Amino acid sequence: MAMELAASLFFPFFITLFLGFIAVALLLLPWRGRSTGTHKSHRQQVAPLPPGPPKLPLIGNIHQLAGSNPHRTLRRLARTHGPLMLLRLGQIDLVVASSVEAVEEIVKRHDLNFSSRPSDMTFSNILTYEGLSVSMAPYGGYWKQMRKIYATELLNPGRVKSFATIREDMIRKLTAEIAGKASAQTPLDLGEMVTSMAYELVARAAFGKRCKQQAELLQLVKEGVSLLTSFAVGDMYPSLKILDTLTEHKLKRARGKLDKVFDEIIAHRQVARADETTEEDLIIDVLVRLKDEGGLEFPITTDSIKAVVLEIFAGGTETSSTTTEWAMSELVKNPETMEKAQREIREAMRGKSKLEESDIPNFSYLKLVIKETLRLHPPGPLFLPRECTNTCEVMGYRVPARARVLINGFALGRDEAYWGADAESFKPERFESGSVDFRGFNFEFLPFGVGRRICPGMNFGLSAVEVGLANLLFHFDWKLPHGMKTEDLDMMEIFGSSAPRKTPLVVLADLAIPLP
Repeated sequence: MAMELAASLFFPFFITLFLGFIAVALLLLPWRGRSTGTHKSHRQQVAPLPPGPPKLPLIGNIHQLAGSNPHRTLRRLARTHGPLMLLRLGQIDLVVASSVEAVEEIVKRHDLNFSSRPSDMTFSNILTYEGLSVSMAPYGGYWKQMRKIYATELLNPGRVKSFATIREDMIRKLTAEIAGKASAQTPLDLGEMVTSMAYELVARAAFGKRCKQQAELLQLVKEGVSLLTSFAVGDMYPSLKILDTLTEHKLKRARGKLDKVFDEIIAHRQVARADETTEEDLIIDVLVRLKDEGGLEFPITTDSIKAVVLEIFAGGTETSSTTTEWAMSELVKNPETMEKAQREIREAMRGKSKLEESDIPNFSYLKLVIKETLRLHPPGPLFLPRECTNTCEVMGYRVPARARVLINGFALGRDEAYWGADAESFKPERFESGSVDFRGFNFEFLPFGVGRRICPGMNFGLSAVEVGLANLLFHFDWKLPHGMKTEDLDMMEIFGSSAPRKTPLVVLADLAIPLP
């Protein structure tokens, strides 16, 4: 849930407006934070804490992250303080890993110790139904069961392939809309159009074509996702959680609206199942069947279904649409690379006017473009926070129990030690050897996470990116609006769960290959 909740740790803090109030409140309340120091007599017996930037009283390092893109700020700080770095956010210890070596120790040597999520984050408790989603569930039996259901029932390769017809319908609608604007030479906001397609695609895969509540649900899901990066005082000051009453009210109100729509949809699917008119390929029907059949060690409840479906929406829409928009941004900014990708697709499709998913394996350079996009613009630049279960040593430093741990995927993908002096450049050819992939085995390239917590919906999101990008490059030629040069294209992302573009990608399209 990209995606994701890690961003909520770094909301562009209006907290500065309340800093004086919080300071007074902290002084009046008993300090409940953990001491990270050690008694003098034991200093020689334990490893030192990781280095980090200087901390201010009460707020720690919050001021250094306020109003920034945290993945960039943490990367910059790591260059000074090291690849394993300790910050203090209010009363919370935050350990940030920014190098292959640090990630390898966490994932290989201590993976089980870092496999759980923080259980006291406001948003995960409310919008993931008290941690019933796979992304935020505590490590244990329920998580293992639901992870297996993802792999064998919900998003296995066969089911992802079965959604091909839905993807084709959505692409047909998107390309027709673009063609209309192309004929009038009207500039179009490509990111907005791709995002709308992504939401409809997930809705169709989850609930089918005839879901009467689809429009209302999509609006509520978008509202819920937008709340994921809201600031909650209690996430950094557990002793001041009482100050989050208004935030919790907003979140619970959003969940209440979602509950009403979800209950209607689930009830309808249960009736359809009883009448044997279900579409078993739909995600909701699989979950309802598993709920009604029972027999699982951890019974699937209505709340479990809601949490998983909401998670698939959050992860399956922002990830694929943001990646597609960034890929097109890089290609527009690098016309020679764009031309190379288009030439490959159009030569492979010579004599055909309809691009099908079965054609995708023929586009080897397209896959390199997607990899390079994911390297420079990972859809979740900061991985979802993990929690250290027991105090342990990483790279010779002591990581305290209950510290939150972030892996900076953005820093890994731009590490010059692994990607060379041109690490900031868009160069798909760097993947031609095929030795580096995103399945979690190459720690310098982890756009979908790593270890036990790697994204279970990776193939679902990638399939949408591949077919969408292939069709955009096959049917259309692309350029910036009149008078705009490639060097004028802003390539900065904004703070958020999926790190989308700071400015919309507004482009002109020319229909090069007629639509079927």
